Amino acid sequence: MKINDLIQNIKTKDWLRNHVAYFHEKLFTLTSNGFVEIEHVPKIIIVARKYYSESWQTYPSVSLKELKELLKLQQNAKQSVIIKQSYSKNEQQEGFDVRTTQFNELISTNYSQCFLVPETDLIAHDYESENVVLELETPAGSLFYALTEGKTHSAYKKGLVSSLNVFSLSVGLSDKAKQVELDSTQYSQKLWAILKNYPLSKINKLVSSDFRKSINTNMLHATYWAPLISAALFIFIVNGYFMLQYSALEDQLSENTQQINSLLSKKQSIDDTNSYVLDVSSELSSLPRVLSHFQIAHEAIKAGMDIQQFRGDSNEITLRGFANSASTVLSAISELPELTSAQFNGPVRKSGKRDYFVMTLKLATTNEK
Repeated sequence: MKINDLIQNIKTKDWLRNHVAYFHEKLFTLTSNGFVEIEHVPKIIIVARKYYSESWQTYPSVSLKELKELLKLQQNAKQSVIIKQSYSKNEQQEGFDVRTTQFNELISTNYSQCFLVPETDLIAHDYESENVVLELETPAGSLFYALTEGKTHSAYKKGLVSSLNVFSLSVGLSDKAKQVELDSTQYSQKLWAILKNYPLSKINKLVSSDFRKSINTNMLHATYWAPLISAALFIFIVNGYFMLQYSALEDQLSENTQQINSLLSKKQSIDDTNSYVLDVSSELSSLPRVLSHFQIAHEAIKAGMDIQQFRGDSNEITLRGFANSASTVLSAISELPELTSAQFNGPVRKSGKRDYFVMTLKLATTNEK
């Protein structure tokens, strides 16, 4: 077989046909010509309706955790048979509706190692969105099927249930509901088509099995050693790598700690120096401004004034003396930032060729500077 043919066969799931059978008294394979009897026991068995029972029960006012515990207790109490339970939310009862499928002892004993599929579950998957009633020709006889209000109903054609109309009315469907009839060949083809197209993500909700008997424990023990050893080696290698990385980081952190301590020490020294400078500046600003008085006298002399008298305090200075030009001295003095105003105190008098005058100077405060 060519590789392309093999890949195509896997994609179409045709290989699955040899591993699927339908059971009613005997095993039948699903073919395009109907049900054909076989001798071998496949892994997946579609079980006829007469070999299992279905029951519905509502659990009101119960949480999902409590429901799972109850279902687990029920399964443990019925270990002699295989059961499958599924649940759905019931908003009206603030609880859950539970459907229990229980296979009879014949199936549970002889085929516990297989994956069992109730035929009505397979049908329900294909017709779950349709308001339809079915009449199916199965190896076990004519089977009626319908889905109403989320619950499946099925019964074999016998006794009072002798037609689709009667069955429809018995399960609450009107006689106007869509009716579908499938003969044995069509039903075989339908089962195979549904199973082949069934999503793998939901297959666990479809099949039932006794897990302890369906798995070869000896083979399982033999197969998990290789992955276990591989996982252990991987863990050791990864842990060793991270230990080396951890040691390198510890060394780097130790070096960085010394540098950080040195930087912190320098920062502390800088902070102490800044604090000292601020204290000194504050102290100097509180001292009398003697130097500014000298600067004023210097500027006056520089502008040509002969100072006869210099008197002042922290707010005002009085200058008395001679100059070739009193206005020149006043202009030079007025430009000093230490002063807020400068003016003559009285008239300017002539004494020979020189001016004799008195100036009053207002000192600027620290904020005004």
